[in-house]
Amino acid sequence: MKRVFIAIIKIGISCAILTYLFQQAWRDDSFLALYEQPKRWSLLALACAAAIASLLLTIVRWRILVQALGIPFALRDALRLGMLGYLFNFFTLGIVGGDVLKAVMIARRQHGQRLEAVSSVLVDRVIGLFALFLVASAAILSLDWGGLQVRDESQLAAVRRVCSMTIGLAAIGGISSALVMTPAVTRLSFVQFFTHLPRIGVWIGRITAAVQLYQQRKGALTVGMMLSFCVHLLSTASVFLVAQGLPGNAPSFAAHFVIVPIAMVAGAIPLPGGLGAVEYALDFLYRGISSVEIAERQGFIIALAFRVITMIIASIGFVYYLVDRRELRNAIKEAEDETESREDGDLTLSGEAAPPVGTDPAQI
Repeated sequence: MKRVFIAIIKIGISCAILTYLFQQAWRDDSFLALYEQPKRWSLLALACAAAIASLLLTIVRWRILVQALGIPFALRDALRLGMLGYLFNFFTLGIVGGDVLKAVMIARRQHGQRLEAVSSVLVDRVIGLFALFLVASAAILSLDWGGLQVRDESQLAAVRRVCSMTIGLAAIGGISSALVMTPAVTRLSFVQFFTHLPRIGVWIGRITAAVQLYQQRKGALTVGMMLSFCVHLLSTASVFLVAQGLPGNAPSFAAHFVIVPIAMVAGAIPLPGGLGAVEYALDFLYRGISSVEIAERQGFIIALAFRVITMIIASIGFVYYLVDRRELRNAIKEAEDETESREDGDLTLSGEAAPPVGTDPAQI
């Protein structure tokens, strides 16, 4: 009951954000222009293809991370679980997340390597998020801010503050990554102290255990990071192609490398599929970087079109759902139990405890 209540709150927040954005877009006739003016359907089709390629690369990245732990994982199984996870991020109303479902389903088939299976999902998510910060930071530092002709200088100043925070978080992430990938650091006594803190201690223990599994597998992490850069290149290209395919003007391709990664970071906010958060971030960033030649709410219109593309892609996972309904019902029940355990402060999967901090990864 508690998780249903939380899901309702999340959905309410998403709906409130979208309602506000829709009201603003109606006021400046953005939807009227979208309806009346011609669209470039070939560019929109290319945007869809780029989004599909981006998703496929994330699935390949996860498979590499799983295999690095010695878990046999066929590409067809990775595609199946990856597409199901993507589907559940959108269409389960936030009650069972796609990452939790992926972790449960792969763990069900790897009874002796359940921690490794779950850790692969966690590390895959962290690598993707860290790469987003790096891509955004590189774009921020290389963009010619002085040459921008913007509608509102105060809005640009707000965007630049967000950009400064992004660079700061990327720097913190880089330093933290260097530290946690050093085995001696994760075995320090103060790390064990943090794992015993109320509620968050279990999170820290699970993350530390996952890190320890990959400390001797830096090659797989490097490949995963390289693939992440390709993923974000494709996702940025997809949004840019949407912008070019719809009526109206849009910021440059270089500016999109600032806009899109930061908006995708906003999508990590725990709302169903990031719904509302991504749209608000794109609307905010577009208005800050755009000139007067670009419609004020063009960012929201582009965000909606990109959302339609992602939901079309997510629906592909419905085919896998129909094929695996029986297994999925059991996995969903287990995922719900896992979600409930996390809310209660227990991050173990199906009663299996994470190993203590300092355990040799080779002995897990």
